[in-house]
Amino acid sequence: MVTESFASKGSIFQPMLSSKCIGCENFSVCIGALRPLVSYRVVSTRNHYNVCPALAERMQVVEVEELPFQVILEAQVAIPGASVRYTRPSCGEDIKKQYPLECNPVYLEEGEKINVIKRVARVGENLYLCEVEATAPPSPRLWILAKHFLAQRKTP
Repeated sequence: MVTESFASKGSIFQPMLSSKCIGCENFSVCIGALRPLVSYRVVSTRNHYNVCPALAERMQVVEVEELPFQVILEAQVAIPGASVRYTRPSCGEDIKKQYPLECNPVYLEEGEKINVIKRVARVGENLYLCEVEATAPPSPRLWILAKHFLAQRKTP
């Protein structure tokens, strides 16, 4: 479900978490079915609406597709066309500073299967920034990780 302003075919959005979302009865069919900090495209809309208890806004039911996202991968698995299980790379401190989310993505779990689409850039001796896509729906527990990550980013 998305707010009506995003409920048109082709709209691209990133889901935003309200403090009330995780405890909401609609969580698993709403934001809990999406990956935190990953972009989505609306592919179709349905003529069904609900009122979001967290936002107190009218939400429209839509079908979405997850867009590819970026992670840092070890060179031996950073092969376009490969289907691999995600393993957190050993990023040095300089790479972690430059790519904090891509080194330790809150939108992907250890062992989750991904397809490598392309190498975007070499970021270390044996590390590549890659564009990937997940092969299965996300776990709702990723939102708890994302909530902690976002809270740490806000603190100076």
